[in-house]
Amino acid sequence: MSIEGVVFGLFMIAVVALLIALPLFSRPQTDQLADKQRERLQLYYERVLRNLRDLDEDHALGKIEDDAYGAERALWVDRGVQVLKALDVPAERAMIAPTPADDVAVDRAIDDAIEAAIQRYRAENKVVE
Repeated sequence: MSIEGVVFGLFMIAVVALLIALPLFSRPQTDQLADKQRERLQLYYERVLRNLRDLDEDHALGKIEDDAYGAERALWVDRGVQVLKALDVPAERAMIAPTPADDVAVDRAIDDAIEAAIQRYRAENKVVE
């Protein structure tokens, strides 16, 4: 084999390796932020489910009155519905604008967006607290 053939073969191997590795390093930051927001929404939904389970358990054991139970359960169910709606929104129509914020600010933005959605829902359906 000639030197030109070896150099050309090494060049082709390098090009193919670069083409294979390029997608691994070119993930846009907006996708990472959308993934982080989605993960936070899923964690919040798990917290909603945990709170509903605890609330049902407390009511079954008689630790909470029926009136307080109904109001608290309705609040957590509304929050769960809003989180599920937010999870259904495609990444390009995310409720939270992509910003390079730290974790606390992202959590606060998610909570604010959920609370705003709950307030809109209550205003549209005239739900009394």
